[in-house]
Amino acid sequence: MSEFIDYGNYDFRSVRNSDFVDKSDLLNFLNAKIDSEGKYICVSRPRRFGKSVAAKMAYAYYDRSSKSDELFSGLEITKSPDYKKHLNKYPIIYIDWNRFATYKPETIVKDAQKDVVADLKRSYDFLQEKESLSKALAEINDKTGDRFILIIDEWDMLVRDDEAPVREEYVNFLRAMFKSNIANKLFMLVYMTGILPIIKYRTQSALNNFTEYSVLDPGVTDKYYGFTKDEVKALCKKYKRSFPKMQHAYDGYIIGKEKSMFNPNSVMKSLERGTYNSFWGKTALYSTIEYYIKYDTEKLKPLITKMLNGERVLVNITKFRNDMHSIGDYNDVLTLLAHLGYLSYDPKTKTVGIPNTEVAEEFENSLSD
Repeated sequence: MSEFIDYGNYDFRSVRNSDFVDKSDLLNFLNAKIDSEGKYICVSRPRRFGKSVAAKMAYAYYDRSSKSDELFSGLEITKSPDYKKHLNKYPIIYIDWNRFATYKPETIVKDAQKDVVADLKRSYDFLQEKESLSKALAEINDKTGDRFILIIDEWDMLVRDDEAPVREEYVNFLRAMFKSNIANKLFMLVYMTGILPIIKYRTQSALNNFTEYSVLDPGVTDKYYGFTKDEVKALCKKYKRSFPKMQHAYDGYIIGKEKSMFNPNSVMKSLERGTYNSFWGKTALYSTIEYYIKYDTEKLKPLITKMLNGERVLVNITKFRNDMHSIGDYNDVLTLLAHLGYLSYDPKTKTVGIPNTEVAEEFENSLSD
């Protein structure tokens, strides 16, 4: 079975066999971007906010090797006049960078490309061995005319976690893929998701041909990641759970026009377990809080104390370089924590606050240490 191309719809089938909150209208948004000036898209949201589920859904919808009509039966996307136009029509490459987490950092970018190219050869047996993914795609395009939809999940894994030379090599790989003269010929759509927006050099994005939709500035994608109040009310009614308790524990995120967004992972865990405990802390990078509080304790500790008391604090988000390794001052720390989901940013007041009791617990633990 292929790993990166012509993979099938197995992952989304598993999602549909679970409690699935219908976010398929996202596909209408993506369909409108295919082969347009806006076809390079980067969506960033906190961990466990539904990015991977959305990527699996998009793969199942577009993948030419699948027959996915039954999986989308009854979903919002089927009401669109363009639903059938794009259903299972494209060669899709799906790269989840977590797949390469165990690779050696010094060779991860080259080795990952080799793996993807080797998998492409399963579908295109004429393909010559190449170290460069973009060159392999160019050869395929020259011989077949195929143009690709590329889905990249956890795009920012290397820029978050690895050393400077690895980060630089990785960003250069992305620039070579998407800033080259032939990129428009190779790609019908590029859809990347991650926790952080694209890293900045000076004041500009390293990939300035991408349109970014972050948790701080989501544009029309505000409702597609995370659960809305109405969605959680419906789940609580189905499972006979207390909506006020659910709201107190997991609500509090302001994402664009959506003023009441819930952490979906925590909501689903709460429904499963029948409790309203902190679930996200067991999976997220909560050690990050301690690290960054220590970074500027004198300024940050009183601000966090104010937020724990229910207040919001002003923050300047404009200087943050979307880079966990280039922190300038406490404003950058607060902006980063908002991207990571530990704080909720209100664009109208330009303030941040602690969203709910689940997150407040972890701040209290960090301050006590």
